[in-house]
Amino acid sequence: MQVFLSHTSTDKDAVEAIGSFLTSRGLTVWIDSWRMTVGDSLVQRIGEGIESSDRLVVCLTPASVESNWVKKEVATGLVMELAEDKGLGDKFVVPALFIPCKVPVMLRDKLYANFTNKAFQAGCEELLAGVTASPRGARDARLKNGIVRTYEVSSKTPGNAALVVEFAVRISPTDGLHVGMDVGAMYKSVTEWFGPPNNPLPPANICGAYTSSSERHEPPIFARKFSTPNVTSTKSYYLLFESTQPFFLKPVQYLDYFDREP
Repeated sequence: MQVFLSHTSTDKDAVEAIGSFLTSRGLTVWIDSWRMTVGDSLVQRIGEGIESSDRLVVCLTPASVESNWVKKEVATGLVMELAEDKGLGDKFVVPALFIPCKVPVMLRDKLYANFTNKAFQAGCEELLAGVTASPRGARDARLKNGIVRTYEVSSKTPGNAALVVEFAVRISPTDGLHVGMDVGAMYKSVTEWFGPPNNPLPPANICGAYTSSSERHEPPIFARKFSTPNVTSTKSYYLLFESTQPFFLKPVQYLDYFDREP
């Protein structure tokens, strides 16, 4: 069975993680970044991918439902016509809700895999059940929702080392945070902020309020716990450490406020 994953560029990381999950379950996955090369015709190759697929997963976010493709192909029913031509009926299109949004009319009567109210792994299992039209069973693979990224950046003080640690999620938001780490250096300062994923530059004005907050500053150890705000697919939590010594980051603890894996 071949599954086509329709998405916007902002959802690329999450979609590729889902693609890896489905591939591990023996399905063939069509994602543009996996199947296309420089010089390919976008319209032609994507059209071929959809027509050759047995299932079309439409990843729903505020950005995707406003995309031209969803408005023209899904909302107007052209994809449904293709499903009838393929003899697949209403099983061809499988919606997957990534971020709460206004679901296109043509999809409102369909059950969807809901990634907004459960862990990423559970959302993948739910999607797999819809794609294969079979009950969910025990699974042995596990994809993490939480992501930890690190960046070596320029220090504000010449000669110093600077390290940024980002805590992000693929789909499901956290319930607060409880993070901790040993950065391997006697850091002189640490700066915290929230910002877009994959963007380790601190904003000009850093401000924010944490609730139920506690922290531990004992270089090289740092830990912080708070119940809000949350990390979401569009908002990461960042830490910037500065030191006169090089950093050697050791295993990082990344839990939510209730000490559960995000």
